Amino acid sequence: MSYEVKKEIDKVEWEDHFMDKDSRIKWIYTREKDGSPITVMLIELAKGISLPDHRHKDQPDLIYAIQGKATMYIEGEGEFPFRPGMVIMVPPNTTHAVRNVEETVLMYNVFAPAIPYKKGEWK
Repeated sequence: MSYEVKKEIDKVEWEDHFMDKDSRIKWIYTREKDGSPITVMLIELAKGISLPDHRHKDQPDLIYAIQGKATMYIEGEGEFPFRPGMVIMVPPNTTHAVRNVEETVLMYNVFAPAIPYKKGEWK
């Protein structure tokens, strides 16, 4: 095993979110930084934003909602409330987005296999 088997989340640095200039990500495990076969992120989405619709071609997107209030959109499911305590599984190659963030959202995202690390350079 070539990657750290445990990490303290508080010691992982926040980076700018690559999809929104007001939001941020802690890349907890990545293939590029850690040699990890999965990607694990802690994501904070700013109040008032909506992420663009997007899809992950080869990976399911597992989301665990920790805090906040927003709307989740998943192709084939439509929109539904995003609330703390929810676990959401977005199938591979399915359009989805967190929209209309009413209260700052904090969530874990897990991808297996790993998605590429994207340095926080919002454009």
